[in-house]
Amino acid sequence: MAENTVTTVEQLVANKVAASKEELLKLDSPAWAGAKEYVLEMAATPLANQPSPYIKATRDEKEIGKITKVSMKCLHNGKEVFFYIKWTPKERSTSIGDLNIFPDAVALLFPMKEGIDTPIKEMGKEDAPTNAWYWRADFDNKPKNQVTQGLSTSLYTEKSSVFANSEWKDNEWKVVMGRALQVEEDAVKLAAGGKKPLGIAAWEGAAGERGGVKAFSKEWRDLVLA
Repeated sequence: MAENTVTTVEQLVANKVAASKEELLKLDSPAWAGAKEYVLEMAATPLANQPSPYIKATRDEKEIGKITKVSMKCLHNGKEVFFYIKWTPKERSTSIGDLNIFPDAVALLFPMKEGIDTPIKEMGKEDAPTNAWYWRADFDNKPKNQVTQGLSTSLYTEKSSVFANSEWKDNEWKVVMGRALQVEEDAVKLAAGGKKPLGIAAWEGAAGERGGVKAFSKEWRDLVLA
């Protein structure tokens, strides 16, 4: 295993680098080569947490959560923060098709309020919303900004400042997703030198995963913007 890889993750550190947005969006940027890689174990979203009665009645929980781990690197340049995410689905899926096929996807999740217990399994609650940065293989590298106040309440905001670059190569998705630390839309506010809880979810579209049918990190990790 590479020296800069961590498998037991309690916090993820985004170090500051002197690199532009354009440079950090490059999947082969030298800046990413020196960044520490964190491996996050994923688990199936429980059937009890599925908002759809149809899903509860027709899905086997053992068949949910096909993505068992993702790797992530984090960097910031003082103005924007970036996440380099990699995972390996069984097969690539880039569109909605017949036979219960959906696009591959990945999302980062943040609690929006400080000092309030925000449940990650339910993606927040009424007085403790969460903000998701949602990349999907058919979004043309234009991730959506979502605000959620519990199960089955996800709404896209009118504007999204989240940006991305992606590549499918060697049976692996590589996605760089980022955003300015401070934005105008309804979204989490971040700051250099600060700390914020972070979660992640991933969907294997070829296995029919979409919506609440996904793999996710079962607990928050602290994102530290060093």
